This record gives sequence, structure tokens and C-alpha cells, in this order.
Amino acid sequence: MSPTDEELLHAFYAGDNSALDLLFDRYEPNLAQMGRLILELRTGSTIQARGEWDIDERLSSVWIHVATTRSVHFGRWPYERVSALTWIIHLLCLEMDRHMGLRGPF
Repeated sequence: MSPTDEELLHAFYAGDNSALDLLFDRYEPNLAQMGRLILELRTGSTIQARGEWDIDERLSSVWIHVATTRSVHFGRWPYERVSALTWIIHLLCLEMDRHMGLRGPF
């Protein structure tokens, strides 16, 4: 049985770098699509959404953020009240807002 997303984050915060790699492999294809859909809804235009920002760069920033949070909260995942997917989608929305000046309902 494969570990849950939350178990992978707990393992990562406990020092297992391969756990973050597994989580990355699990989410990466869907996060890119989700980011485009969110941006499309925020801009109101498919064409504008595709031209606004580089999805790969934004997703890299999200994963870098996840990786650096471990140095602050070493030993356990600090966001246990939300699912791993919810937290990562939230980080993606924050990253988009930071680079576009958008203010969403998130």
C-alpha cells in the first residue's frame, strides 16, 4: 500500500528527502493543469491565462517553498489541519498572486 500524501510530508519533515520526490511525482502533472485552470478563471480568458506566466517556474517556486519549510519545522509537518493537496494548491495560488498582483478569494 502506498503512503498517503500526509504520510509522505511527515516523512519528509522527519528527514526523508525521497518522500518529497514521491509527492512531487504524484502531484506535478495535475498541479500544472490546475494552475492553468485557476489562472483562466482569474483572468477570464484562456489566451490571457496562457500568456501570463511560466507554469514551470511557478511550480518550481512552490516546491522550493515546501522544501525550505522543513528547516523551520524539522521533525514534523506543521500544517496538519489541512490536507497536503489543499496546502500545495494554496501555495500555488499564493505564488500566482505574488507574480500577478491578483487578489483571489483564497
